[in-house]
Amino acid sequence: MEIRNPARCIGCYSCVFACSRHLFNVVDPTRTAVFVELDRKGGRAPKVSMCRFCKEPECAYACPHGALQPLPEGGITLTPSKCAPCTTYDCVEACQYKVLVLDREKKIPILCDRCGDCAKYCPHNVFWYTEAPGI
Repeated sequence: MEIRNPARCIGCYSCVFACSRHLFNVVDPTRTAVFVELDRKGGRAPKVSMCRFCKEPECAYACPHGALQPLPEGGITLTPSKCAPCTTYDCVEACQYKVLVLDREKKIPILCDRCGDCAKYCPHNVFWYTEAPGI
C-alpha cells in the first residue's frame, strides 16, 4: 500500500470514506487512516497522506506500554488492550509524518491494515496496492 500518484488527487475523499467504512463501518472523515488535506485558500492541489509503514517506526518506539510493535516488513501492529492505561499518546506525537491519529471513541491509534479499499475506490489511481504475503 502506498501513494504512487499524489498529483492525481482531486480531493474527492473517496479514499477517506472507503477507509472509514472498512475500519469502523461508518463514513466519518475523522475516523480513517487516509487523510486528504485541502487548500481552502486555493492555489495548491490536495495533499493525500497515510502510514508509510516505516522500517524503524518511531511511533512504536515511543509507546510506553508496548501497545504498538514494529513489523518485520515495515509498519506496526497494535494490541488495543495495552493502550487502555495510556493518557499521553506519545505514539501520535512521535509519528514523523503526522499520520498516526487517535480514534476519539475507542481511545486507540487508527492504523492502516493494508486492505486496499483506498486504492479500490479512488477514481484517479492515486494509490498503489498489491497483496503482500501474510497480510
